[in-house]
Amino acid sequence: MKQQIFLLTLLLLSAANGFVTPSATSSTRQHVIMQPIISSSSLKLGSFDEYSQTDPDQDLAYEDTLVGTTDGVAMEGKFVTVAYKGQLMSNKKVFDEGQISFRLGDNKVIKGWDRGLIGMKVGGKRVLKIPPQLAYGDRGAGDVIPGGAHLQFDCELKGIASNAMEEKMAEASSMNPSKVFFYVFVAGSIIYDVLKYQMHVI
Repeated sequence: MKQQIFLLTLLLLSAANGFVTPSATSSTRQHVIMQPIISSSSLKLGSFDEYSQTDPDQDLAYEDTLVGTTDGVAMEGKFVTVAYKGQLMSNKKVFDEGQISFRLGDNKVIKGWDRGLIGMKVGGKRVLKIPPQLAYGDRGAGDVIPGGAHLQFDCELKGIASNAMEEKMAEASSMNPSKVFFYVFVAGSIIYDVLKYQMHVI
């Protein structure tokens, strides 16, 4: 009975999240998970210190500011939780920050993230410099990220899920707080009704 109730709660939280982004800045959070303009890139990593915003062939570059000490390593197919702050490289304006959980390589984030987070260890911090062709291209993202923008993300790998239950818990931790409250309330109501029914049957 307890196991059924727990699984029901996880199912509701999973349905609530559905890879929805966290909501610290709900008006811009969606920009982090928009589909990339291109599906792949054959470019090789560029130099972090020599990164050029005027070079049309500039590729992704990164620098590790803190190397994680755990055995967990981010790689394609792994379900990761990342805390981040994104800013425009042109004027250092921060357009978004928060925490998100997703599976690397599933095109749930911009291509610069799918590539740039590979190799990070849990607890590690990395700065990504991402050219527009690996972000939002010439279209940009609403009125927050202009077309052709080069982006910088300060990222920290908070965790890597090792099983389906950990994935659902990670998703729940990155949910919009208002949605968490709503779905926990719904789950609580269902659990109450189930318990009340069981007591009545007994």
